[in-house]
Amino acid sequence: MSLVVERRSDSFTLAEVAERAGVSVGAIYGRVSSKADLLRTAHAREMERLTDRTVAAFSTPGGEVEDIERTVARVVRTTGEVLRDNAAILAGFTYLALDDRQIVEVGQSAFHELVDAYKEHLLASRAEITASDPEAAVDWTFVVVFSVIARWLGLGSDPTVAGEGDWDAVLANLVEMVSAYLTRPRV
Repeated sequence: MSLVVERRSDSFTLAEVAERAGVSVGAIYGRVSSKADLLRTAHAREMERLTDRTVAAFSTPGGEVEDIERTVARVVRTTGEVLRDNAAILAGFTYLALDDRQIVEVGQSAFHELVDAYKEHLLASRAEITASDPEAAVDWTFVVVFSVIARWLGLGSDPTVAGEGDWDAVLANLVEMVSAYLTRPRV
């Protein structure tokens, strides 16, 4: 994993992996059939960990008197923290997914866990969402929130643009934008 994080790709050899792990290359081949198999196995393990982290992060519900603005703040910040805490791993595997359908499929499962948690928590405040289609409105806010956070973290984009602006300000702006969008007067 450290090589994937460092290089944001699979541009390393099994000999390098063996050296880091303090084992022989033969010991690696005793467990996996190829570097691609090793990467898929590591990716699956990391996506399982990410799914567990997502479930744990969203398992703390808001207070019983939590209004839509507080719910939005909690959900957007939780989403941001889950992604930020796992950004290094996600960045490396994002590039590997371009050429590996299995990595895409396993990654999509973990991604959908995040999407589902985000939507479930916001839709718990459905009565305060003024959009005619609350589900579509919440879906759209996820697209925007994820896109902004992913860009800030350098996931799937040029890593040189990562970190533009203050993290807390980015989240505060997203919270304000999502709250305003979900509670805007109907036209």
